[in-house]
Amino acid sequence: MQCYKLASRRGLYNARVLQADHIGDQHHHRPDLEAARQSARIVVIGAGLAGLSAAQHLLSHGFRRTVILEATDRYGGRINTQRFGDTYCELGAKWVKIDGSQDSMYELLRNTEGLGKQIRQPERPTYVQVEQEGGHIKPAMVELIDTLFRQLCRGFKLSERVKTGGDLHSLDNVMNYFRTESDRIIGASFQQPEDQLAAREIFQSLFKEFGSILGCCLEYVNIEHIAKCPVQQEQRPLYVPTGLDNVVDDLIQQLDKEQVQIGKPVGQIQWTPAPLKSVGCLDGSLYSADHIICTLPLGVLKSFAGILFRPTLPLDKMMAIRNLGFGNPLKIYLSYKKPIGRWLKANLRPLGTLVNPSLDPQVPERNWTQQVVEISQVPSSQHVLEVHVGGGYYEEIEKLPDDKLLEQITGLLRRCISNHLVPYPQELLRSNWSTSACYLGGRPYFSTSSSARDVQRLAAPLGEKSPSLLFAGDATSLKGFGTIDAARSSGIREAQRIIDFYLNCKHCV
Repeated sequence: MQCYKLASRRGLYNARVLQADHIGDQHHHRPDLEAARQSARIVVIGAGLAGLSAAQHLLSHGFRRTVILEATDRYGGRINTQRFGDTYCELGAKWVKIDGSQDSMYELLRNTEGLGKQIRQPERPTYVQVEQEGGHIKPAMVELIDTLFRQLCRGFKLSERVKTGGDLHSLDNVMNYFRTESDRIIGASFQQPEDQLAAREIFQSLFKEFGSILGCCLEYVNIEHIAKCPVQQEQRPLYVPTGLDNVVDDLIQQLDKEQVQIGKPVGQIQWTPAPLKSVGCLDGSLYSADHIICTLPLGVLKSFAGILFRPTLPLDKMMAIRNLGFGNPLKIYLSYKKPIGRWLKANLRPLGTLVNPSLDPQVPERNWTQQVVEISQVPSSQHVLEVHVGGGYYEEIEKLPDDKLLEQITGLLRRCISNHLVPYPQELLRSNWSTSACYLGGRPYFSTSSSARDVQRLAAPLGEKSPSLLFAGDATSLKGFGTIDAARSSGIREAQRIIDFYLNCKHCV
């Protein structure tokens, strides 16, 4: 039996405010595990996957005085499922990697009872040359270039080139690397000018796909991102037809109602005892704490870290927050009145458009459709299309009026399939991560001014005698960096850090 999402669940957790009991209480308990389970006050900031995973881990180990503060009126963070048309659409994370590790999202999904899951087989899209009114590319060429590009995404032979220092310009950023390597491959593999042009357009589409995953221009991405944490689409990911937030619902059902406080935007984090450690919310409520786990998105930290924390964070952590990049993967869904199978026979990849039109001075006005990677039918739906967008001006697209967006995407669809009778969609659904004050973006990446060391600096806990302020989230873990797996494992990591502190405290008092 499939588990369908209950909208009423969202309202169950607007529970009473947990007042900051023992404010000013300076009584010190013996810092052993059993005493800590009863007395240690732990505040988790953010009810995304990292925060929920941290709280669940603490509570399962008996730390009952754990509370989560969530700024918005919902939980799940960037797992956000919406009912749309005849299906469920994911505005954030969508796929789950099959991974047997203990703290993975796959483990959580596998343990969610009664939930339908599907292994999503890769579907080869049809590459269409827009300038030629729907001209198709040879499948054999697409398959060859796709294989070669996946090798580049895995950092194929990249470490050798870094060691030898060869062609430093191509190693300056990911786009330079992709362009240099693709030009070399094209020159060696294709002789005819028309084949070289088609190959270059296929590579450009794959560049945009890579950019769509990170949500940024690849000129901004450090080559170390590929070397340290390869980015690629999963070949056999799991898909949840009724919505990935069912997994989050199951996770939060394991918490008590009073332990999740929604509508609690944080205004100040006092992480040293002067006079006491506490988290203050903008509504005036105050939560005293022995340990604070911060899972705020990197975009929020970039904008507000300077005023949120008291005392100010150490310089190396502030520099890490500044250096790391934060992209904005964009989701657009279109719902049609009649089944789209009447006119769409395969997923489409438009070719013949610029990778980054903003860099071309001859283009007077940027058209977001030049950045469309793929137009695909949502799995288990007959009426909804998903539009994948690459490139680097997502905020503009988020602000684009609905009527203009619908007109432009319909025009592109009509050119791709040479059918000027393709109807306009009935409804539009799109994400707005970059313009949401509680997120200010969607996914971290290594910018050209950052490195893996910045991730380690961001993840390092603060506190002289005990871990007072801890950091979790998808930007704090190199393994799975930027993914839901990193979010979940980092939350558990910081919760375990607190547990280990009390396990080992008898040796340090």
